[in-house]
Amino acid sequence: MPTKEFDPLAYIENAFEEKPKKATSNGIDKKASTNQTSKFRKTKLSAPRPRKSTITENEPVLDEDLKFILENLPKNIEFLGTFFTDSVTSKYYQGDFKETREDLIRRLLNPELTLEEASRLLGVCPATVRRYTNRGWLGHHRTKGGQRRFRLSGIVKFVEEHGRLPEE
Repeated sequence: MPTKEFDPLAYIENAFEEKPKKATSNGIDKKASTNQTSKFRKTKLSAPRPRKSTITENEPVLDEDLKFILENLPKNIEFLGTFFTDSVTSKYYQGDFKETREDLIRRLLNPELTLEEASRLLGVCPATVRRYTNRGWLGHHRTKGGQRRFRLSGIVKFVEEHGRLPEE
């Protein structure tokens, strides 16, 4: 008597099929009906939702110094970038600076963040941040050693696209 050959691909596909349940007198039978068509389960991933903070209104996130800096940052960065030059400072150092004034400001305003820092900002565990990057939801780059690094602008973009905005 010939034996049925094992097809690994069919086996894997069957694992993801949703088999209809057959009704019986005592409830639902777990065996699937063979004459009904099978459908694949929905596998589309939904958008990520970082956790909402549990901080109450009485607990400020930013202290008064940080609020002052945040409010005045745009005009002061513009001033620092255009008004001053490196001519005086360059007299006290040998050689050229390793980055331009614009690159220095860009690096300070859009810092490179580690996996830990990104997960803390988003309020999720590092494995969730890895999942976000693997699915293409959160932009990142890798160091020569293979470590994930994030830009603050990428975190902000991710929150704008997928985060929960405050209820108004």
